[in-house]
Amino acid sequence: MLADELKTYDIQQLEETAERLRGKLIAAVKENGGHLSSNLGAVELILALYKVFDFPQDKLIFDVGHQSYVHKLLTGRELDSLRQEGGASGFPDPQESEYDSFIAGHCGTSVAAGIGLCNARDLKGETFKVISFIGDASLGNGLALEAMFSAEEKPKNFIVVLNDNGMSIDKNHSALYRAISKATTKSKYRRVNSFLDKTFKPTSFFGKKLRRFKYSIKGWLNRNDFFERGGFKYVGPVNGHDLRELIGVLKDIKNLDKPVLLHAVTIKGKGLEAAEQDPSRFHGVGKNFAENENSFSVALGRLLCAKAQEDPSLVAVTAAMTDGVGLADFAQKYPQRLFDVGICEEYAVTMAAGMAKGGLFPVVCIYSTFLQRAYDEIVHDVCLQNLPVVFCADRAGFVGADGKTHQGLLELSALRGVPNLHIFAPKDCAELADVFDFAKSIKAPCLIRYPNGYAPNLGTRQKISEYFLWETLSDGDGIVVLASGARAVARALEAKKLSGLADVKIVNCRSIKPLDARVLDAVAGKKILTFEEGYKTGGLGSAVAEYYADRGIPARLKIMGAQEKYFAHASAQQQAESARLCAKDLALNLQAFAAQE
Repeated sequence: MLADELKTYDIQQLEETAERLRGKLIAAVKENGGHLSSNLGAVELILALYKVFDFPQDKLIFDVGHQSYVHKLLTGRELDSLRQEGGASGFPDPQESEYDSFIAGHCGTSVAAGIGLCNARDLKGETFKVISFIGDASLGNGLALEAMFSAEEKPKNFIVVLNDNGMSIDKNHSALYRAISKATTKSKYRRVNSFLDKTFKPTSFFGKKLRRFKYSIKGWLNRNDFFERGGFKYVGPVNGHDLRELIGVLKDIKNLDKPVLLHAVTIKGKGLEAAEQDPSRFHGVGKNFAENENSFSVALGRLLCAKAQEDPSLVAVTAAMTDGVGLADFAQKYPQRLFDVGICEEYAVTMAAGMAKGGLFPVVCIYSTFLQRAYDEIVHDVCLQNLPVVFCADRAGFVGADGKTHQGLLELSALRGVPNLHIFAPKDCAELADVFDFAKSIKAPCLIRYPNGYAPNLGTRQKISEYFLWETLSDGDGIVVLASGARAVARALEAKKLSGLADVKIVNCRSIKPLDARVLDAVAGKKILTFEEGYKTGGLGSAVAEYYADRGIPARLKIMGAQEKYFAHASAQQQAESARLCAKDLALNLQAFAAQE
């Protein structure tokens, strides 16, 4: 295993290995898609960690994990089928390897998890080291800040490696980032650093003895004493691409009898000129570095630009995902009305609540999997006050290659029971505009959920209203299919053809909460099948069952939704197949249901 061989490598061999690894990263992502610029920028840091520490005895915990590809290569995992069904995950996963100490996919978790692992180690009398690897953007997350500063006492033999590249997915605008990074451009820092480097050679006796003093001087010049107040010994900043410097510093701090924060400055996308020039574009890419197509995200961006021109109170809020949720053009046209709060979903939601309270119309655009991080703020700050905030839950449903940590299957079940909240799922991008207008007119909390990927226009368009919450797409006197969401509706239409049953009635249930009582009362007594790309528990099917049960109406009801499990990385279609939620699965269920007496 390459991780073991590194122990015997000299600096030149390590530098050659770094270049080979970069080549493998670029080839793997070009073939399979994935996170490129974040991984390219972390190559030397991870090599240095493996040179100095003894994994998996020591524990390496990644934050988010979209910089862990080199870690995977070093530990025997090939990236030929990266993020594909049966291949390596794009994120750390303890079920995949013992070298993955903690699962990662959402930001801000590494420091808290690292402290927890240290506490368990110390109480059990064990002696391994714990290293939390976190980016500058993740450090601004509320969970990370709580872990860093909620208590002055920190465990010993605990190192936080701060990978400072000035970026999250988009440019990092955090005040905290500016505070910790400003010294790397200060002339006095450059002068002192140059003098110390020239005076004390790294391999000399005095160079080794005075290196700690050198980084203390750097820390003083940086004025990063707030890390010291959080209980950490601050070391840095160091060049995150200089293997000799990194290895020397890591050896110095490895056995310090105190917790350490190592500040390493890196270049996101290093080694691929295009990625260095445009790290946001190359943060996450598809096959052949193509930009991922997301019809609803693009449509929402265009819609909000148009609506902002009509309504000066409309503002957009996102959490470090301006490009991902389709707001790049909005940011250009209305920079004063776009609020990117960094990777802080809770802050985004409560700030939006304050905006609504002040008379604005906030639209909060966050991926479904990240929106669940702000559950309490949605419940307590928005819905309890019945404030007119619209949540756009992007990537709802199966998300494909990002895998278990990013599935958008949970937010509907989690939020359907929240009072005052209205929930919608447009069948296509044209209907998104109608649903948005309707949600705006309600003047109450609303959630609009939609999937990633390409979404075809399904053609029909009966505008949603209070009296026509649902839309009949295909009439018939037989089984009634209540389908919710773009993929489910498209599959329902296909399934009718595959089943050979001409009398199937297909209804587009674009309002999940409230339900359309007019339609439900009209089809009571018929065979009803609900179909959705979300968890079966707590979704549309559960809502329909509750509707009939509350009214004492006997119902012949079959519910099709995802089973309660975490779906591994694969294509979104393959994930739907594994959940038995494809058109052919629905067609078979229709045939079986029709055959029942």
